[in-house]
Amino acid sequence: MGVLHHPDGSEVASAVILCHGMESNKESEKLVAMSRELADRGLVALRFDFACSGESEGRFEDITYSGEAEDLRAAFDFITKRRPKKIGVLGSSMGGTVALLFAAQEMNVDALVTIAAPLHPQRFTERLLTPEQARQWRETGFILYHDRRLNVTLLEDLEKLDVPGAARKISCPALVIHGDQDDTVSVEEGHELYAELKEPKKLGILRGADHRLSQPAHLQKAMDESVSWLTQNLK
Repeated sequence: MGVLHHPDGSEVASAVILCHGMESNKESEKLVAMSRELADRGLVALRFDFACSGESEGRFEDITYSGEAEDLRAAFDFITKRRPKKIGVLGSSMGGTVALLFAAQEMNVDALVTIAAPLHPQRFTERLLTPEQARQWRETGFILYHDRRLNVTLLEDLEKLDVPGAARKISCPALVIHGDQDDTVSVEEGHELYAELKEPKKLGILRGADHRLSQPAHLQKAMDESVSWLTQNLK
């Protein structure tokens, strides 16, 4: 399920696909605000629900990075049929890593923005699970995460990912945004991601910002930097 935001005028515009994070959906304050701002700046914006999230089909417990990359491919193919001048991809948190993985495979991505994206999603178990919980995940085939079930297919998918390697393959202009008070994905991962990327690239560290950009000023700053980068590179 997705929502398209159109700019005024009949001129064929460039487009941006926006990817939400884990436990989020296309109706997040961040994605809605950015989509509206992008349309105001003359870009088509598509925000959509990954499978297992929001209004899309599927169960949350079956979520994987690889599955979301396939969903992004479907969204990319959909927007490509509208014949935009250029296409950018923006992703937040898990959606940022999915966007990065996709941009490494798809040469027709013309600009990339990641916000609080994990460079090492395998550290999910280290950050959020006790050793006992991680062991139970493998033995029972699932864990409870924030009172919601997650199947071991996510763990198996994580073990196959090489996000740093994917970052080194990206050829389009890339903006990395990260809060220095992010206690879910360390700001060091933002610095590492930036180091892996080729030029042209930009790093935006938000002072005092947490993972969700819960303060309005931090959200506004992230939105301003993202929209500026995308409009600059999708002309």
